[in-house]
Amino acid sequence: MRARWLVLLAALVLASCATVPARRGLYPDPLEPPVPGPPLTKTQVKAVEEAISAAEAGQVAQGRQRLAFLAPEHPVRQLAELVLAAASGEVELWPKVAAFAERFPSYVPAWRLAFLVGEREGRIWEAAAVAEKLASLVPGEGWASKSRQLAERFANEEEKAVAALLAQGEAAEAFSRAKRVLGSFPERRSLRELAVRAALAAGRVDEAKLVVLPLPEDGPGLELKAQVATAEGKWDLAVALFRKLPPSYPGRCQALRHAEEKARWQKAPAAAQAAAASPRVSRAQLASLLVLYFPQLSQKAEGPVPLFEDVVGIPEQADVLTVVRAGLLAGDPLTRRFAPTRPVTAQELAAVTRHLLDVLQLKGPALCQGQSQTNGCLALPGAEKGFSGQELVGFFARLWEQVPC
Repeated sequence: MRARWLVLLAALVLASCATVPARRGLYPDPLEPPVPGPPLTKTQVKAVEEAISAAEAGQVAQGRQRLAFLAPEHPVRQLAELVLAAASGEVELWPKVAAFAERFPSYVPAWRLAFLVGEREGRIWEAAAVAEKLASLVPGEGWASKSRQLAERFANEEEKAVAALLAQGEAAEAFSRAKRVLGSFPERRSLRELAVRAALAAGRVDEAKLVVLPLPEDGPGLELKAQVATAEGKWDLAVALFRKLPPSYPGRCQALRHAEEKARWQKAPAAAQAAAASPRVSRAQLASLLVLYFPQLSQKAEGPVPLFEDVVGIPEQADVLTVVRAGLLAGDPLTRRFAPTRPVTAQELAAVTRHLLDVLQLKGPALCQGQSQTNGCLALPGAEKGFSGQELVGFFARLWEQVPC
């Protein structure tokens, strides 16, 4: 009977102990096992408990007095002193606490204090790393979740800082910061996009090229890859990438037109370049510029091949045959003359442009002389006696803008 009562009494004691909550104050308990260093006496244990209670109450001086019962080199006393330093409001405490925790990799209270100090001092990334360490030391306390939350918070704050630097014109600093954070968050797309823009703004094209590669080829990814190609002067590639963008993508058409113009002149044949530099454009030069700006004419050149004796062997020969077969210009089939060197008049250009609009199946714009596009028409360049190559280039560039993107 007595043995039965003893068993019941033991069970009640165990149940009572199981329901007693662990100490949960603001600061960690240096006595939480496993405790490093030599074993402590009961007097020393009590002194540590009273020192931490004093820290919780803000009575730092009294807490330090109680620690006199422990040897200065004992890890428990050293941690308790750090706790009292935190309670006193000491600033820049993180390096001391972090160094102490590293000395004792399995001393849980040291890592708890490191987390508290790191978070308090705004060292979000360091606190996240400490929480990850605690998750391995004391599973089941939710430290892994805290680590993820802090890491996300850190990434968000860093991304905002990068965006602010970029907006302030500090592109080089923005890129350096973004690149540093990307080392820990390589899958964070929004940060990667910011890094590419910052690198381009800072003129660091080679680095932008490396950072942009992992981005998928959707809207923003395509646009940034096209911008990198633009910065490299690879205009054909930029055109191909801009064309892949959805038609409704903001700024697509304008960027595409700019890239097309650059690509056009990057590979322009000598005849077209000479035409652009001409003070007074000839019929043959007009043909070269038409083919350069409207390559679709080659597909529309379905008429018979004309026999013009005066275009044989000239640089613009192939271009002349293309525009004649497409119905934009004509020669004299009886005399077999095209008059390639004769200057083009404004009246002739107007007729060519109207035929061009028909060939390209464009409904507009209306043509006018000496007026601006803002009046609803496309102004023809030059005077009745002719116009320069630069005037014609500008006119064709504006006309090309009417072709759907």
